[in-house]
Amino acid sequence: ERGIPLMAYSPVEQGALARNARLEAVASRHNATAAQIALAWVMAQPGIIAIPKAGRQEHVRQNAAALDIELTPEDFADLDRAFPPPTRKRGLEMI
Repeated sequence: ERGIPLMAYSPVEQGALARNARLEAVASRHNATAAQIALAWVMAQPGIIAIPKAGRQEHVRQNAAALDIELTPEDFADLDRAFPPPTRKRGLEMI
C-alpha cells in the first residue's frame, strides 16, 4: 500500500511449514522440497524480502535452487488457501 518492503523472518517457520499437505503436494509437482516451494512462494510476493537460514552447504544450494522454481497459478492458489494472510495484527515471534 505504501511501497514499504516486508522482510520474511524465518520464511519456512523453522521447518514447521514443511509438514503441510498442500505445500508437500506443490513440492511434489515441482520435484522440489517443501522448504524450496515455501521460499519460492515468499520470494514471488511483491514487496517481500526473504532471508532464509542455511546451516549446511546443501541448504545453501537448495535455497539458491528455489530461485529457479516457476510456480503456476494453480500453485499460488493452493498455497494462498493453505496459508491465508492474518486477519489481525500479530507480534513478531521470538525464535
